[in-house]
Amino acid sequence: MWSDRLSPKQRQRFAGRLRAILPAPSPASRGAKTPLRSGGKTGPSPLQVAEELREEAGFAWLDGGEEGHRLFAKPRAVLSVRNGRASVSGPGGRAAFTAGGFDLLEAAFEAWGGAGAGALLAGYLGYELGGEIEPLPPPPPDDLELPDLYLGLYDSALRWDGQSWTLDSTDAWRKAGDPDPVIEAEALLAAARKRPAFEIPAGSLAGAPVVSRPSRSGFEAAVSRVVERIASGEIFQMNLCRRLETRVVERLLWPLYLRLRAASPAERGAFLSLGRSRTVLSVSPERFLVVKDREVETRPIKGTRPRGADPRQDRALVRELLESEKDRAELTMIVDVARNDLGRVCETGSVEMTSHAELMTLPTVHHTVSTVRGRLQPDAGPPELLRATFPPASITGAPKIRAMAVIAAEEERRRGPAMGALGWISLGGDLDLAVAIRTAAAFEGRIVYHAGCGIVADSDPELELEESTAKARAFLTALGTGESP
Repeated sequence: MWSDRLSPKQRQRFAGRLRAILPAPSPASRGAKTPLRSGGKTGPSPLQVAEELREEAGFAWLDGGEEGHRLFAKPRAVLSVRNGRASVSGPGGRAAFTAGGFDLLEAAFEAWGGAGAGALLAGYLGYELGGEIEPLPPPPPDDLELPDLYLGLYDSALRWDGQSWTLDSTDAWRKAGDPDPVIEAEALLAAARKRPAFEIPAGSLAGAPVVSRPSRSGFEAAVSRVVERIASGEIFQMNLCRRLETRVVERLLWPLYLRLRAASPAERGAFLSLGRSRTVLSVSPERFLVVKDREVETRPIKGTRPRGADPRQDRALVRELLESEKDRAELTMIVDVARNDLGRVCETGSVEMTSHAELMTLPTVHHTVSTVRGRLQPDAGPPELLRATFPPASITGAPKIRAMAVIAAEEERRRGPAMGALGWISLGGDLDLAVAIRTAAAFEGRIVYHAGCGIVADSDPELELEESTAKARAFLTALGTGESP
């Protein structure tokens, strides 16, 4: 299906490079889901456990999701790609070679797929990886120097389902004499339970004024240009972002995340520590892909209204959103893109929209959301699914490829982790990935946050700017900087 896909010989060669860094899993390896004694109702909260783990190498907190919170630390291997150059590190050292992000993901399944469901790749796939799949113009300038893909390979994760803690693990790389992971996990939970509440500092966390790229007037002008492209028939719909940026010192990124999740509790939040003063923070409400036992689901979001100042105004805004033909049409177009994407790798006739334009209410905004489901073909796993669907439909447009080309022309900076996907991918085939909206990326004291809007034929530049501002409100509230620039 994809002309750029690795040949079996190339995939095996890359897999050999990976196995030199981390050996193939034991042929007799097994996964386990072990309930933990310290994990009942009197056990620690996910926040307390995150506090206990966050100074560890490779710390990742997937803050919610289909099966609850997952917390990771000390990956067996780390995989990253930047500008077509792959880097893999682990117990066997470090290797660097020419490969794309999807090539590296395929090689990881080839090298370590025998580890099964207990082995998870956790991290993100950046938006610009879409340029590996389709011929696109060069992306906008990159001034953050973050990887296009970053995934840690973990052989265990602590999972909180809202009632108890479980250790999900595999013995694929365990050796005689290694510590018992269950004993270690229960000791960690016991220590976390004694932790006092983290004191979040008050006041502004920003070390400089927040700047918008483009400016407010520049964003409105970009909206007008996109509307003109739509009127000419070039595209039907497009997601357009502006980027807010400021400075936040590294020690304040953790309190910033806690303030962000308080301002906008998310269905699928994340805090990812990449090392070398690089961090990704997200409070995404949008499900990109969930796969369980080969059943796949995506839930694209389109249509936004701010929350009202009082209950009466709030109800009026909900009614306005649900009755809006523009917003419903915008969501319908994106559902069609999502159905087409899933249809490339799902069994014939299995792809269906099971709900449409349902209300989703968050602390700062209202949205409408639809659900599309399908069943993967027998020969399609996570690498094939992601090639077929990435980037997410809701943050590209329709037609998808042409919309992505317009995005590259209209936006001033690369999106990076934002508007890509973040979450976990099991080497056993399941996955849970969010669309990386409401996402900030930090690098060496700088932090950026993208706020996007869906542009259609009758979009009003001033109203689209207001929508962008509403989507940035949680981030600005967390920073403590006040109104949007």
